[in-house]
Amino acid sequence: MWTDKEALDAFCFHWDIFAKRYRGIPSSSVSFDLINEPQSTTVEYEKVVRAATKTIRAADPQRLVIIDGLKTGNEPVPEVADLGVGQSCRGYSPAGISHYRAGWVDKKSTFPEPIWPDTQGKTHRWDRRRLEEHYGKWARLAEKGIGVHCGEAGAYNKTPHKVVLAWLRDILEILTGHGIGLALWNFRGPFGIIDSGRKDAAYEDFNGHRLDRKLLDLLREFE
Repeated sequence: MWTDKEALDAFCFHWDIFAKRYRGIPSSSVSFDLINEPQSTTVEYEKVVRAATKTIRAADPQRLVIIDGLKTGNEPVPEVADLGVGQSCRGYSPAGISHYRAGWVDKKSTFPEPIWPDTQGKTHRWDRRRLEEHYGKWARLAEKGIGVHCGEAGAYNKTPHKVVLAWLRDILEILTGHGIGLALWNFRGPFGIIDSGRKDAAYEDFNGHRLDRKLLDLLREFE
């Protein structure tokens, strides 16, 4: 759909169906996120976003539309600020912490054991200051009145628990300091607060499930 008109027309056709189906239901209950973590050029993405947003608003002018940032949700798209759509970033940087031993990213199991701050790399070190720089472009977008949300954040269950908590606290402090909310990926599963399978977390029983109380308490600090 980046380059083929027929594919883009089909994409807009589906959003037209959704817009008409959910018309009348408030955006507080249903919002639309157009494409998950797009891999495209800015020009191609802008064309698709404008076409789909126009289609949705023709059927339902009040619907909240959100777009993910480019480069897997890491780069905002100020080129469409005039549309008034929300924009969604990610809380996975650096991948050496968030996806340590996750087979679809750490494919050859070569990531070094995570620490935070991450001072192991010679040219790609990560610490609180670099996180602030990373999210600075999103903060500047929010300052212009564009709604910004971190649609996914978290770390795989092979990352040491104390590292996850320290790193995620920095992300939460930075984002919420700019009025940007965060959604944990995921609720139940290897990134979550329930049944994550971490071997170094202290769990408590919650209706037959294993609850990571420390991670839950951390999130609740920033409600």
